[in-house]
Amino acid sequence: MAKPQVQYRCRECGYISVSKLGKCPECGAWGSFIEETAYVEVAARSALRVPSAGMLPDETALEVTIDNVQPERRMVTGIEPWDEVLGGGLVVGSTVLVGGEPGIGKSTLVLQAATALGRHGKILYVSGEESRAQILGRVRRLRLNPESLLLATTNSLADALALADRAKPVALVMDSLQSFSTEEDFFGSGTPAQLKITASAISGFSKKAGVAALIIGHVTKDGAIAGPKYVEHLVDAVLYMEGDRFGAYRLLRSGKNRYGKSGETGFFEMTSSGLVPILDPSSAFVTDVHNLQPGSVVVPAAQGSFAVLVEVQSLAATSYLPSPRRIATGLDYGRLMILLAVIERRAGTNAGGRDVYVNISGDFSVEDRGIDLGVGLSLYGALRNVAARDGVMPIAEVGLAGDLRPVFNLHRRIELGARMGFREFIISDKARDDLSDMTGVSIHRKRYLKEAISTCFPGAAENGDDSR
Repeated sequence: MAKPQVQYRCRECGYISVSKLGKCPECGAWGSFIEETAYVEVAARSALRVPSAGMLPDETALEVTIDNVQPERRMVTGIEPWDEVLGGGLVVGSTVLVGGEPGIGKSTLVLQAATALGRHGKILYVSGEESRAQILGRVRRLRLNPESLLLATTNSLADALALADRAKPVALVMDSLQSFSTEEDFFGSGTPAQLKITASAISGFSKKAGVAALIIGHVTKDGAIAGPKYVEHLVDAVLYMEGDRFGAYRLLRSGKNRYGKSGETGFFEMTSSGLVPILDPSSAFVTDVHNLQPGSVVVPAAQGSFAVLVEVQSLAATSYLPSPRRIATGLDYGRLMILLAVIERRAGTNAGGRDVYVNISGDFSVEDRGIDLGVGLSLYGALRNVAARDGVMPIAEVGLAGDLRPVFNLHRRIELGARMGFREFIISDKARDDLSDMTGVSIHRKRYLKEAISTCFPGAAENGDDSR
């Protein structure tokens, strides 16, 4: 028998409490508990009943050997940045979440990838936001081949998965995660609990049916894909689309990938015919590597397993405010303040009474510490109004003591710089990378920031309150 029991569920995260609470202890939402009636079995032992021996798998089926485990199969689209970010193509039976800000180009890129996957079989594109006519209109505008594309529009998760089970596609596109709901939706669209249930159902279907699933997810105001981190551990790969929605360039970064390296990056340019791969990002982001103005320094920034040249531009201007402004675009603000303090203490510069602006070219953010020295030299050049010596590239991390520290992928960064015309490189003297095969270039191994300044800016003032 069963008896009714009153309980309270948080509409935001699904947390259940026997009493109504003002604040949810799980997600911190206020006034989110709603009353509901659940039926609890009096005889709980029926739920703990052990299945009969005939329902259990044979012991031999549980053994893991080379013979009974099939290798992963990948589907290549021919879109090089997309395939590289995924680790060599879309794995059959995997679930990939693609997220980004509204208007960044998520649906456009996924639609291009879906039509390119048509060489492997049928692709089912299920949309909960657009009509079939709207999707088909976008296909025509992008001049894509829709022959292998199946279109469906529904907001029901059950209907979408039933269509996929009937159509037997090689890939399933769900656009978007927030727009699908279950028949018994207690939480409402877009809530963390609804996102978790939807993502879990799609991922389970993908594994069971052997269908690759591409899920499009929106980004919240906090910058997290599809709400909190609940969703990310339910999928196999998470791809972020970054960049200025009003700019030309887009960056596709893998935040998680169970079938390849995380942190891999691909570059695209938004055009009237869709997203076009950029095979040589350095030439797109840096137009002139010679005759740079004061405050401009070109550095190689690591993006996944490869590097791309970006230009660090700094400007120092007289401030007419009680508190001078510090503005960083494409660079962590805290890192800018640290490097400003380091060059003031270790190089004798003074940014007091001046506004300082730092910009990274390329319309995307750089989190690589390997550009620290480049940013520091750029700030020094802007504050002293002197230009860096032509053909010199700094590659090092900077510590609070003004010491230079080695970075990873040093060989590849120097190789890229040499290909773009740089002939001198300032690195840390602690770097242990084998650079013996680098011919035609000069490697300056320095220990402190002040030594790097003397190399990059001939005749730099030696004043300052620290001998280093």
